[in-house]
This record gives sequence, C-alpha cells and structure tokens, in this order.
Amino acid sequence: MSDVSGDAIGNRKLRITWKSFLLHDVTEVSASPRPTGHLRLIQTTDLHMHLMAFDYLLDRPNAQQGLVALAPLIATARQQVAASVLCDTGDFLQGTPLADDIAGRRMLPHPMVQAFNTLRYDAVTLGNHDFDYGLPYLRAVLADLHAPVVSANLKADGNAPFAAPWTLVTRQVACSDGQTRDLRVGIIGFGPPQIADWGAAWLHGMVTTDDIIATARQEVPLLRAAGADVIVALCHGGPAAGADSAENAALQLAALPQIDVVLMGHMHEVFPGTAFGPMPQVDPHRGTLAGKPAMMAGAHGKEVGILDLTLSVAAPDADGSQPARPMWRVVDHRCKVIRPSEPAVAPSILSRLLHNRLALPHAATLDRLRQPIGQTPVALTSHFAAIGADMTAPLLAQVQIEAISAALAGTPHAGLPVLATTAPFRAGGHGGPDNYIAISPGPLRRRDCAAIVPFDNPICAVLRRGWQIRAWLECCSAFFATLTPGRTDQALLNPRMAPYHFDTLHGLQYRIDLTVPPALPGAPPSRHRRITELTLRGRALDDDALCVVATSSYRAHGGGGIIAVPPQDIVHTSRDGLRTMLMQALHRSQGAVASAPQPWTFAPLPGTTARFTSSPQARDTLADHPHVTFAGLQDDGFASYRIAFCDVSGLHAPITAAI
Repeated sequence: MSDVSGDAIGNRKLRITWKSFLLHDVTEVSASPRPTGHLRLIQTTDLHMHLMAFDYLLDRPNAQQGLVALAPLIATARQQVAASVLCDTGDFLQGTPLADDIAGRRMLPHPMVQAFNTLRYDAVTLGNHDFDYGLPYLRAVLADLHAPVVSANLKADGNAPFAAPWTLVTRQVACSDGQTRDLRVGIIGFGPPQIADWGAAWLHGMVTTDDIIATARQEVPLLRAAGADVIVALCHGGPAAGADSAENAALQLAALPQIDVVLMGHMHEVFPGTAFGPMPQVDPHRGTLAGKPAMMAGAHGKEVGILDLTLSVAAPDADGSQPARPMWRVVDHRCKVIRPSEPAVAPSILSRLLHNRLALPHAATLDRLRQPIGQTPVALTSHFAAIGADMTAPLLAQVQIEAISAALAGTPHAGLPVLATTAPFRAGGHGGPDNYIAISPGPLRRRDCAAIVPFDNPICAVLRRGWQIRAWLECCSAFFATLTPGRTDQALLNPRMAPYHFDTLHGLQYRIDLTVPPALPGAPPSRHRRITELTLRGRALDDDALCVVATSSYRAHGGGGIIAVPPQDIVHTSRDGLRTMLMQALHRSQGAVASAPQPWTFAPLPGTTARFTSSPQARDTLADHPHVTFAGLQDDGFASYRIAFCDVSGLHAPITAAI
C-alpha cells in the first residue's frame, strides 16, 4: 500500500478540521446484500507548476495555493482509510513563470516530479500544457517519475505509444464480512486529441493523437481482461456535448459500460459544483456523469479531491467456496473537494526539499518578473471584462494585427482586412476575487505581461467569411444569460461558460441584444440574432466578405468548440507566442501605450438591469462606467455590481491600450 505517513510530510502539528475544508459533499446510498469494501481515490489536477505557496503574478505569498499546501490534506486523506489511490490528471509541468525558468535551466530531476515522488503518487496522466516545452524535455522530465504515466490516445515518434495506456494498482480491502480481498484498480489516461495541433509549433509533428472514445473502446476491454476489478479513467477534459465533446469527452467516457469512475481536469472548475449547470446525464449535485461517480479537483493547487467508493463483492459460491476472482461493483460514492484552511505550522519534508531546490530559480524568476519593459499612463484592469471593458484587450489585439499584417505582406491575402480576437483569462471565476488584472499607472513589468497572457500560444491567421464571423460572435455571446425586458437584477452571466471562451473581435463594431437567446454551435441559422449592427470600417459586414482573423492556435484548432477551421484556411502561424510578441512590441515602441475604442456594447434595454460579480477593487473605476453601480459585498470575497442597459455607445471612455 503506497501511503505517505504524517511524519513524511510534516503533518503532526497541522490542526485539520475537515468540516472547515468542505466545498462539496455528495453521498449516494444504495443497499447491497453482498459484502462491501471501501476505496478512496485522491485527485489533484491542473497544478500548472504551482508548487510553492507563492503567487508570481501578484508577487506575494499565498498560503492556500500550491502542492505544498495540499500535501498535509493528502496525507490525512490517506491516513483515514485503509485503501487509497492518489492520481493527477495532467497539466502539471507548465503555467507559472517559475516553470519557464526551470525549463530554461533544464533542471533535472524536475521539482514537480520530486514532489510527486515524495507524495508517492500512484498514477499520472498528461494534459496539453505538459507538452509546451517540447517532447524531448517532457521525456527527460518523466524519466525521473516513479509513478506510471498512463496515456492511451497519445503517440509519438510515428505511431508508437508515448506512454503505457493503462496500469493496474492492487489494494487490500477489508470487507464487511470480515475477509480481506485484493482489489485490482485499473487506471487509464486520456489527453485532448488537439494536443498535436495546439503544440504544432514546438512539437514539429512528433506527436499524434487519437479520438478519446475510439481509443477507450479499444483499450478498456484489454484493461478488464488484464484483471481490473474497477476501472478509473483519468481524463484531461470535462463534460461537454456537441463540438466541444472531442476535447472534453468525460461524459462520453463515463457512458462506456466498463468504466466505473472518471477523474477529470482541463476546465479548471470543481465538480461536483455550481460551475456546471444542467446537462443531460450530468448531475453536478450528486457528482455523476452518465450515472457514474466523477470528480474534478479545481486547479492551481487550491483544492484536492477525495472520492470514496463503496464496492460490493460477489458472495461465496453455493458450496461455500470463494469465487476465483471477486466480482466488484461500485454501489455507493461520496465526493468532497477540499481546500487548505491554514498553512502547516511546521515545514514538511516536501517544503524543505523544494525550498532547497527552488531557492535560486525562485530568486531569478522574481528578478526577471520585476524588470520594467514599458509604461502605462492609466490603470490596466480586467475588472469589467465581462461587460466589454477589458483594458488590456486592445493592446493584445493591436499586437496580433500588426504581426499578422506583416507576416501576410506580399502574399495573396495582403489586402484583406485583419481582425483580432481576445478573451479574458483573469476575470474572477474559480480563481477568486484576486483573479483579475490590476496594473497601476506607471511601469509595465514582465510579470504584468505574464498576467495579461498566461499562456504563450502562437497566433494563427484564419480566413473567415462575414457569415462565419457572425456565427463566431453569436456562439461566444452565450457567455451572457437571456434577459427579459423591463425586469431588474437579473443574472447577467451564463455560469456554464468560462470567460476564456468569450471572444471579442477587434476591428469590428457591434452590439449584443440580450433579449435574444444565444445560438448554439451547429444549430441552424435563425433570423433572430443577438449580434446586431455588425460593421467593418463603418459599413455593414457583408456575409460574403473575406477577412483574416488573428486568433490563438488553441482557438484556431477547435479549442472550446467555438469554431471549426479547415487546415487550408489557416494561412499563417506565428513562430513566437503572444506573450513574447507583446514584450517585443513594447520594446519596439519604447513601452508606451495609448487608447483604442471599445468594439462592442449591449443593445439598449430601457428599464432593465442585471447583476454580475467582480473584484471589490472595481469600485475605484465606476466613474468610467456610469451605467454600472456597486450592489454590495458577497461572503465569497467578490462584489456584486448592477448594470443598466441604457444606450452606452457614448458612455465608455476609450479603452487603453493599443501600442
């Protein structure tokens, strides 16, 4: 049994009150006449190299974030039960400026791998961002990992499996009839099939991917035949339907008969939880997908997931003998996702190990992030990104437009209008009330660029007709709820859509009519449109007009299921990522930033108001938004704001900051 003792990670003096940690606690009750036993699954996911309790983008400690903060919770979770399995569902290698420094130093063994080894993980699967430093680096990092890496649908170097598709972990389970039996847990891993496309610029064709469900149908029976009593799928994806289901196939995995449990990631949300609204076969309260237990343990080392399974086992044969293989079945589950409420009072072995290894790269990272690379005359914030006032978006749009225009010079596409997309990454949500961009007037530092562009993805130039651009905007407008005219204090936002899927297209002007329901991806076109008064250079955008749209490689290759672009319509992919391009542009312009108009506004709705949340700090900018008022503080640390849907076309000050 691969447990970690409290001594091993310094948990003796930690005062743990499980009730204070509880975010979601779900219990299913199902009686069974057969003997029963219990297995605990412990999960981390989307750590994104949040190891130490430090926030590099805010340049301050954060005692409730990072794997070090989760380590005592993991130890206690193991100590409480006789049989447990600890897994990670991917995206652990990249995501902080410290990760970039470690990759640049080629530091091996990798500190995250050392942490996994210290905590004695039982299995790990890979996410798309684990490939962001290239395949040779990932191979070198994983060579030191003690836990098996499972990845069934990823291949490298031709058609060879990149890792083992699955593994078997055996636990001894004490059953209710007084007997102890072996339980063989089969663990199989899956990554987004778009990994090869999203990382094409640095993977150079060395990685190929297969469809998740097709692969599962092939591999899961083999895992069962190898002796698995219970099969747990580690899916770096969440539940989705339609075009997004290829990327987020957890629901379809759960529907396969031989899969018993799905542990999810990629979406940076907590499941079960309120972030997931009603979907067929998805129960965000009971914590099930297609009737199977499922869990997603947040992101960035802020939560750990604990899923307790009750399993029934076949009773003795009629002659009193035991069957050759116990036949196990999940009959009950209990799920909770917990956060650390306070730091450990004594340093653990893990924290001491990481402090010693990370002292130099940590100091070097802070020195680099604090370097000024530009100046901003006004505050740059994303507090009101939900209503179109993302002060950093025009800056990013201008960088993309200039880069793509230069790249297409002298090509057949040189004369086409160039548009650019932006979407808010730091806009509250699961990241909490500090998860916003808040840059004061004055120096613009490297850490600010990392906050503005958390993922340094390449930019693609895609060809789009006017009708396709309209469909793109209609799909993204599902970020907002449908409002009833004349009603007050309605919910403005759709809780089931992440802010990073709300694209704004710069270079256009348009309004969003919230009385019209959003168009669903793949739905037939409707004569009722949310996007109105759509213009390009002061003239209505013709359905047949051809434009170039600069967008991230993630979006261009189907990320989020927002658009579907055939390969021939991707006419250029940048060599550098957007963050790198931003810093280069600031250097060329000597760091000065200016202003640009807001691309869109809401259509007027007299007598109608809606409420949304943002940081309490957003109150400081209300003078620039006379149609928005403060509506009170909330218990979760956010503030509530009320928006009135008057004609706001002349109310907004220009958004700073195009170069």
